Amino acid sequence: MKRMPIVVLILVLMVTGLFAGGQAESEESVIQVASVNNDAMIMMEKLSEQYAEERGVKVVFTILSENEIRSKITQDVSLGGGRFDLVTLGTTDMATYVDNGWTEALEPMFAELSAEERAEYDLEDVIASVRQSCSSVTNGLAALPFYSESTMICFNKEIFAAKGLTMPENPTWEEIYELAAAADDKANGIAGIAIRGLAGYGQNMYIFGSIMNAFGGQYYDMDWNATYDTPEVRNAWEFYKKLLTKAEDSPTTCGYTECLNLFAQGKAAIYYDATVSAGIFAGPDSKVAGKVGYAKTPTAVKANNETIGGWGIAITASSQNKEAAFDFLRWATSKDYVKRVQKEFGYPATPSGTRVSTYQDSAYVTACDFAPMTLTSIESADLNHPALKDTPYTGNSLPNLPEFSSWGEEVAAELSAYVAGIKSLDSALATSQAIIDKAAVEGKYR
Repeated sequence: MKRMPIVVLILVLMVTGLFAGGQAESEESVIQVASVNNDAMIMMEKLSEQYAEERGVKVVFTILSENEIRSKITQDVSLGGGRFDLVTLGTTDMATYVDNGWTEALEPMFAELSAEERAEYDLEDVIASVRQSCSSVTNGLAALPFYSESTMICFNKEIFAAKGLTMPENPTWEEIYELAAAADDKANGIAGIAIRGLAGYGQNMYIFGSIMNAFGGQYYDMDWNATYDTPEVRNAWEFYKKLLTKAEDSPTTCGYTECLNLFAQGKAAIYYDATVSAGIFAGPDSKVAGKVGYAKTPTAVKANNETIGGWGIAITASSQNKEAAFDFLRWATSKDYVKRVQKEFGYPATPSGTRVSTYQDSAYVTACDFAPMTLTSIESADLNHPALKDTPYTGNSLPNLPEFSSWGEEVAAELSAYVAGIKSLDSALATSQAIIDKAAVEGKYR
């Protein structure tokens, strides 16, 4: 009897499924995650080694900058590429992705868990406003938050004391400008305020959106007519440009990371951005640890301008490994995971703004003086009323509109060009008005 050549034998095994079974087992032992590059996800990547040891499942992270990862994720999931099992999404993207069928609705997956598994995860422990921000009206829960955030003012108490300045607990935007102007000391390397100016729908538009809302502006009226070239929005643009004169050098090149680092190094008196930043300022690599005070999101004609945002993790519809992906997703957003982070990296690194139980932990609240302001800001956010007047869209500083990722980029560039002195206010606003109005027509809102 002739011996079967090894190549033929392998082919026969593959066809009969004997070899394929081993291959499938190997593929199922790896979960692919596409992630934004921030401290929380870098910590998750490190802690995933514990998950691999406990579950025997390796987790591989592809970590890129915010703009790069948004593009890569959108391309993969919209085409059903199947490269990733889990993807990180901002709150403005979560509903869009699940409604388009790009990611999985999570409530049916929770329903399939045992009562013990559901109780262990305790979905009700996730802050109600955060669950809402991670959900679609049509398809329910679209992602689980690994951290959530609002906006707030941070200020360097040491610089304020040296300058004889006092931060109000509920400041107006005009008061913030006056304080930034008084503290601005660029000759000695101190900016009055660190605030995003880099163009991007998730960069300057995230910050400016809350200023626009405070000044009474909005994108559309209830008939979906663009309302951008208005006195209210014009005032907000002029104020934003004025405020950036007291900000870091070359503000239109500075996004979240640059502003964060500037304040953490003690090079800015005031910082306006995400509440999650406070944990970094309290961390071991910060030069302002123990020197930071906090105040609520500033006001103007509108009083409540708190936002709700952050990042969540969703399961891709094209994943061939959904059960394992869901298991890791629950593990990485659980109460137990919070404890793992605290043990490994310290209390300031705790995933913020997600679970009620975190803020009931006296040890955490004692160690992190920013915790009460963070919780207050998140719970105050009103997703259904972003502007002073009624709007046909929900959201806060970023509207929950799927097209915003496109036209928001265009308006961001116009705003940046105006701040940089490249375009006039009239020209930039007129162009933005046309962009926003066109989006309503193309999106068939009117």
